[in-house]
Amino acid sequence: MKRRSFRFRLALISMGLSGLVLLVFGLVAWWALSQSQVRSLDNELTTFGYRFASRSGPNVSGERQEETLVSMVGGEVATHRFFAILNRREVPLFRSSQWPETLDPVEFPSGDSPLDPQPEVVFPSPKPGEERPERDPRPVYEPRFYTVDAGGHRYRVAVYRNDDVILVAGADLDQFSQTLIQLRNSFLIALPAALAMIALGAWWLGRKALRPIRVLGEEMANVSARDLDQRLEAGRADIEFARIIATYNDMLERLERSFHQANRFSADASHELKTPLAIMRGTLERGLEKCRNSPEAQEVFSQLLEQTGRQGAILESLLLLSRADAGKLEISAERIDLSMLLETWLEDAGLLAESRDITIRSEIEPGIELDGDPVLLQQVAHNLFSNAVRYNNENGVIEVRLSRNESGIEWAIANTGDPISEEDRERIFERYERTQTGSVHSSNGAGLGLSLVKEIVVAHGGRVTAGENSGGMAEFQVWFPS
Repeated sequence: MKRRSFRFRLALISMGLSGLVLLVFGLVAWWALSQSQVRSLDNELTTFGYRFASRSGPNVSGERQEETLVSMVGGEVATHRFFAILNRREVPLFRSSQWPETLDPVEFPSGDSPLDPQPEVVFPSPKPGEERPERDPRPVYEPRFYTVDAGGHRYRVAVYRNDDVILVAGADLDQFSQTLIQLRNSFLIALPAALAMIALGAWWLGRKALRPIRVLGEEMANVSARDLDQRLEAGRADIEFARIIATYNDMLERLERSFHQANRFSADASHELKTPLAIMRGTLERGLEKCRNSPEAQEVFSQLLEQTGRQGAILESLLLLSRADAGKLEISAERIDLSMLLETWLEDAGLLAESRDITIRSEIEPGIELDGDPVLLQQVAHNLFSNAVRYNNENGVIEVRLSRNESGIEWAIANTGDPISEEDRERIFERYERTQTGSVHSSNGAGLGLSLVKEIVVAHGGRVTAGENSGGMAEFQVWFPS
């Protein structure tokens, strides 16, 4: 299953949560602005309505009130305002020029309760030379407000009245809607850019916050059995990461202690078993000498000697592997002629191949020299040749090639046994592992030979791989730097 990046999920979550917050904020702001505009409009209509209701009687002049409205709100705004005057029996007396044809002023009932307290209305000062008698304001009734849809428009309508006349005043809300729509469009345009910036910020923050985890992961990836003594420095790390680093260091300490104990046991056991095996081998050899006249006894002693030699080889391999695990596999490097040594090792391999009628073919480039340990490299050759014989077919073929090119020294050993499957090509270098497609002779191995080959080759700065050559033969390729 493909795993997603935590930083990607963090950016996605941050963008989603921020988008939700911004959306809720936009909706609340939209509602608040709408209510604020309606309240502002109501205040404007109320100022005009109270002034009208406090001073107007049955003989009020509609044209004069229209002029008053224009003087109060301005000519441009007045184009979106309208009013109608009705008498006390709700019979229309006047409609302003902006009154919508889709509205009927009679449809809006007026309040029937006197306003308490009465509004304070300041009458305009008389013009120079004009005398205006003093009079008390008329009692005003409680106003009523309506929001209606008619003819594809939304209107806000307020009704004011006194004992003689009724004023129905209103405004087109589409004027305010245009402002809100522009604000909404601006918000929707800015929202993607804001979310993108939030996502980038979350990505950067996640990268910075997870840097200690990334460093810890890199350090963990570089730790091997030879590097268990390494520890991470907490330094100025935050408390949370310092706790992780401390736990990791404690784990390394436990692993190092357990590994050294296991490695010491393996080395000590291999070393201690050498002596009884040597004594056993000497005893069997003497027994073999004393029973020359008994073929059956000689066969038993020979088989025991063979098994004793095999056990000694296993112990030697375990000892070498334990040294390699501990980083103490010593390489006595000297300049050796690898081509000449390989010719010599092929002669020994020929003895193993004769018992199964296996043919050995070789293409060895002469004069190839290498800085290496001849004893350990002989162990590599012995294990690879033994493997080629053990996993080969009867009357099969072994091909050996040694050459040098610009990349280094290449040494290949192929055999006509069963091909090595893709899943086995890495696994066979692990200890105590065997291929699932080996021949019947494959059960003779202890599963340590190829693991030891890999450790020795790596100690020489090289690498070993398993695969298949162009002829379909199972092949091991060893590479050394020039």
